[in-house]
Amino acid sequence: MTKAYYSGRVVFHHLTKTAGQAVNDWLIRNLGVGTVTPNLKGEHRELIQRYGGNYPVISAHIRFDGTGLDPRYQYVTVLREPVDRFISWLHYIDKDVAITEDTKQPKAGAKLFLTSDGEEANEAFLESAVNPYVKSFSDVVMKANASWQQRMQAALSVLSEYALIGFQENLPQFIDEFAGLLQVKSHAPIRAINVTSVRPHRDAVSAQMLRNINKLTEWDAELYSKTKEMIARTTNLCPNIQVFKLQFSSWDCTTQPSRAYWKGNYLEHYIARDLSSQNGVVAGRALVSSGVMGYLCHGPYLRLEPGRYLAVATGIWITRGGTCKVDVCSEKGASLHAEKELVDSAVGSAEFSVALEFLLDHEKTGVEFRLMVPDRHQVQLNTVTFLDLQKIYALMNVEIDFSSAEGDIAKQNFGKTVILAKTMSSKVGLTVGPTLQTDGRNGFLCYGPYIALKGGRYEVEIMGGIGPRGLAGAYADVVCNSGKTKIHHQPLAITPFNEFADSAVGRPWQFSLEQDVNDLEIRLRVSERSEINLCGIVLRRIEEAEGDQQSKED
Repeated sequence: MTKAYYSGRVVFHHLTKTAGQAVNDWLIRNLGVGTVTPNLKGEHRELIQRYGGNYPVISAHIRFDGTGLDPRYQYVTVLREPVDRFISWLHYIDKDVAITEDTKQPKAGAKLFLTSDGEEANEAFLESAVNPYVKSFSDVVMKANASWQQRMQAALSVLSEYALIGFQENLPQFIDEFAGLLQVKSHAPIRAINVTSVRPHRDAVSAQMLRNINKLTEWDAELYSKTKEMIARTTNLCPNIQVFKLQFSSWDCTTQPSRAYWKGNYLEHYIARDLSSQNGVVAGRALVSSGVMGYLCHGPYLRLEPGRYLAVATGIWITRGGTCKVDVCSEKGASLHAEKELVDSAVGSAEFSVALEFLLDHEKTGVEFRLMVPDRHQVQLNTVTFLDLQKIYALMNVEIDFSSAEGDIAKQNFGKTVILAKTMSSKVGLTVGPTLQTDGRNGFLCYGPYIALKGGRYEVEIMGGIGPRGLAGAYADVVCNSGKTKIHHQPLAITPFNEFADSAVGRPWQFSLEQDVNDLEIRLRVSERSEINLCGIVLRRIEEAEGDQQSKED
């Protein structure tokens, strides 16, 4: 048959005993050996560097290194019910894998597991068999050890970024969906490849062995279940597109709260696709207007206590020169708390960020952010974030007069220096009200503020929140002399997740100054996968320099 031409970029992430070789065989038969790699095995970045230039589709068993997915590629995988996958893997190693230096220990462990009714095994077998889904997907964004709960959350976050997830019990549906992704209009059916030769059905496994298998796959089972729920929610979304009505209250729309992607102590962060829309189409994580006048987004229908808040939206002008209206309201628009026009000058960057500050004097329910777009214009909405301003400044332990101009770069008091994020410079961050937030690029989220400090020992606390993807290799540097003099280097956490996620970015840490400096900087370096919202930095002097102590004694 004539092979289909494919001009995109896809990575098929092949997990063991999930029909991956059958999928690889199907890809090659329908797209050709010049389009699809053979079934490979290797490190994520190395596979892309070695094969990405020659093959649009990379098919492989992949070892990830915590640096995230490649944004140039669409990722696809197949999952299998974890207990069934374990049983197949166990018997495949025992009966179908040849004895080599590399397989000797896993085969011995599988045999031990079988003969002991699941009570014993060696490390080599367990390494290959215990919760492989959670391990593999969490390794995409995590470089160090973490709890299974933290790994499961990271793995689910990663899977939400995959273009397509199939399930082995329904391979024909997956193949049809994969063909659609690859723009293959007619395709050959999938065929069985590399099947485990002999294995019992689940009902034939002893109760004791089944209990042990369940223990070894419990986190994979939870991930499998939650992934199915996630896909069902996405599949069942039916946008209610109606003729635009100026009075929002006359539109009988849903007011169910939207799912927050990132919910912290002082912020709620929403990916646009999770918000309700009147005229938007889901495009990855974003919402894109259809060119018809209406609300590109409404929601998320929050319950907010009295206080001062900021709603910030980010996006891209697809059609330049447009004017939109944004507002924050409740009671379906009956109570309007803030509004403004969002105007594109059609000059410079097409990216936009718009912020609305509003004050609530009593508790409100159903609070929402709305973005209304005009006819014949297309706008892409990426994120909407609600910030509790009073909680932010309370976290930084500073008092702000909201009616006055913004404060100093740094506030020094009794050996403590408070540096607000909004006063620092940034190479890659988004300004979200008084905070700085990572934007998916590698670089300095913040640097500065070039302050004078006396010699001595200092403690640093980086205040803010950590998103679902975690720190992902973020670190801090202390420098002076315009960066030429390195004073201290500090990885921010043992793992990307930690118990301070709603107040501090990593644990407090210390550095020493051997002498006075005039331009001290603290630089926070992030990776493409880091998710950090930075409120500011607190510096505390904890040890006086010897010269200072001697002068006091004299």
